[in-house]
Amino acid sequence: MRYLHILGDAMTPSLLKRRTEITTNLQTHRVSGVVLPMLWLAIVTVAVLVVSYAVRPAVFVDVGDNRDSAFLVRFNAREIDAAGPFERFEWPAGAATVTIPGQRKGVWLARIEARPEADPIILQRESAAAVNGVRVEMPRRNGREMFVKIPAHIAAAPTLTFELVSALVGGETPPAGVPLAVELAPARTYRWSTDQSEILFPRLGQGSWILRLDAVVAHPDGSPVNARLQVNGVELARLPEQPQMRRLQLLIPASLMGSGDLRISLQANPYRDPRPLGVLIADLAIVPADSSWLTILIPPPAALGLALFTVIGLFGCFALLTVDIKRRWWLDATGWATAGLTLVVAMAGWAIVSYRFPSGQMIDRLAALTVLSLGLMLLMRPLTHWLFRQTGVAVSSEFTAALLIVFLIGFWLKGIGMLYPYFVGIDVFWHMDKARRIIFDGALPLYYGVNSPLNETTMPVAEWGRNPPVIPYSPWFHILATSYVIFPWPMETTANFVSLLMDMSRVVLIAAIALKGGFSQRTALLAGVTYAVLPVTFLLHIWGNVPTSAGLWLNLLVQTAILLAWDRLGEWRVQVWFVPLLVLTFLVYTVTGVFTGVFLVILTLLVWLNARRGAEWRALLVGLPPLWVATAAALGLAIAIYYGQYFLPIVERTVPYLATVFTRGPETVGVSRPPFLEYLWSFVPHLGYHIWPNHYLYYGLAIPLIFFLPGYWAMRSRPLLWLVASTWGTVALLFLLAGYRISMVDKQLFYLIPLICLAWAIIAERLWERQASRLFVLATLLLSLGSALWLWIMRISISPVQN
Repeated sequence: MRYLHILGDAMTPSLLKRRTEITTNLQTHRVSGVVLPMLWLAIVTVAVLVVSYAVRPAVFVDVGDNRDSAFLVRFNAREIDAAGPFERFEWPAGAATVTIPGQRKGVWLARIEARPEADPIILQRESAAAVNGVRVEMPRRNGREMFVKIPAHIAAAPTLTFELVSALVGGETPPAGVPLAVELAPARTYRWSTDQSEILFPRLGQGSWILRLDAVVAHPDGSPVNARLQVNGVELARLPEQPQMRRLQLLIPASLMGSGDLRISLQANPYRDPRPLGVLIADLAIVPADSSWLTILIPPPAALGLALFTVIGLFGCFALLTVDIKRRWWLDATGWATAGLTLVVAMAGWAIVSYRFPSGQMIDRLAALTVLSLGLMLLMRPLTHWLFRQTGVAVSSEFTAALLIVFLIGFWLKGIGMLYPYFVGIDVFWHMDKARRIIFDGALPLYYGVNSPLNETTMPVAEWGRNPPVIPYSPWFHILATSYVIFPWPMETTANFVSLLMDMSRVVLIAAIALKGGFSQRTALLAGVTYAVLPVTFLLHIWGNVPTSAGLWLNLLVQTAILLAWDRLGEWRVQVWFVPLLVLTFLVYTVTGVFTGVFLVILTLLVWLNARRGAEWRALLVGLPPLWVATAAALGLAIAIYYGQYFLPIVERTVPYLATVFTRGPETVGVSRPPFLEYLWSFVPHLGYHIWPNHYLYYGLAIPLIFFLPGYWAMRSRPLLWLVASTWGTVALLFLLAGYRISMVDKQLFYLIPLICLAWAIIAERLWERQASRLFVLATLLLSLGSALWLWIMRISISPVQN
């Protein structure tokens, strides 16, 4: 096309006509290459939804169980009590466990009682309960009692072995001899509605349905409840009052289900204890009733519209990324996208049939994810092109498209999990609660001072002892997270997705480091793909420690900036953004801020020590003065803004603590540690790819780590990259050693992951040249992806309970 345009003025009329025909054909082909797949996907989506909604499964909700919150609005918290008498079993004195008869049907409630002479803190805060080796839910703890919920699949075992374990996975086991007895009774789970409660079944389907409700319609003081039940805004019944559990059954006519959504509203005169108590509900079910075929063959209109938007919008993302690649549509990425989306739509249809919920609840969320994806692709394309220009390397449009497709697929695999109604990032609620307290309770002065509860609440006794040092826990992440309140959805959702964006952007940053280091586009792509499929990156989102994730991302930004702008650090245009980046890195999360500080010191030493190796190495000295001008400015601002107030407490408490721990061992502060070699070996079991139940803590780093040292050695001919990589690894090694005496919770390993990916990719690119070796590289990536998805699904399925 470009050459035809240049020669256009010299063309004869026949050649000009021919050029016009070619141009028209190319434009028609490009349009058909997008329109035809979109038309196909629309037809497939409509057909799958029609077939899926023709099947009308019954929906059951065990109210008070772990998976009811996705349906309930404005209900009181879950409750569990004994549905019969307790059976008592004495706990042998000094024994770590007690075993009692099993083979029990349904859910059971256990009450573990502490001995009178035992420290109640052990039962209340420093221990958890396990039954048959599985940690179980502890609904409440009262005084010297711990109540334990035993799921039906565990209660059905031949015997039940109770034990107290550390509140931290892998932490120190509580001392034996604390429990006095364990009592067991069948359990009843339920919730109380409030004065205005709702039960939602979005995208249920049209036609008539039957509502079955197991409820107690009575107040503890006998006052009238006056309970009314509405369906989609129309009052259907006034519930009869009775003090016993009864099953109520109502017909929901098809005339009320035109939208395919079911909204059940419960109104009642509340009894206050001081909670507003309306109706006690234990179970509910929605069962299909006889309906005309014409009615049930029509999917819910909103579900159909949102599904079409999601499928077409996601295809549009792929088309946008591959717009510069000129191939026939069924051979390029959009063709693969069409085939892949067709398979995804078929799987979604199966999910709607087999699991109407939560599949129906996901339709709206996936549409929102599509909107976000379209916006991200419009933003990521120019940002990625700009970043690669900073490397000084010309890259192909195919490489950029492939990298961003990796970004998009990884974003969706993780984003779908985060939008799943039962997903819980373990620590996210805790962190967002602190942000809410800053906004609504004025808690910023408390969190900002030297007596901040953040300092000690993040330092468990099992890891730090009963008299921990003063280590600042900067509240700046929580201060910045207050901005999440502007969105109309929960702050936890925003926190999860901000963390996800940081996570997936590492794919592009790692590729930029590879390109700047002088490696090929294939190496850069392999490094990015490897990061995207590592199980450990999925695990970080399950843990939900969003300040750590933000700090690690800022670490990587600093290292990427140093590599890309080393020769230009002295320019004021670079200093203007580099100094604020360092300030944020120091303030957002203290631990990773220390990582960066140590990194800058070691990098300076290595650059200075290697300057005598030759002119190319000596030329790197030019970056040191501006680096330390920026570092001094950033450190000064961080100290003035926050850390300066901690100088005196650190001298008085932290320095003596560290001196004791590093000279005489952590036992001096009440924390035991295994032998050093055992400590190092403890990392090894977590490096594999465990695709089976009860192995839920693994990182999937074994194969990349095998090739880490050869890949690192291959960087030695690139002076700046070699020194940055050496510094990077040294920081991780130093904190690995420090972690033996002071808990690091594997942060040094997570810090090193981008470098591990790059080192492995350097060797993987060489292996790619041989067919057999190429199969090994592909098999490694597929193994990692399969292991990651299994871990992701399994950890979501055992997410902690939300009230």
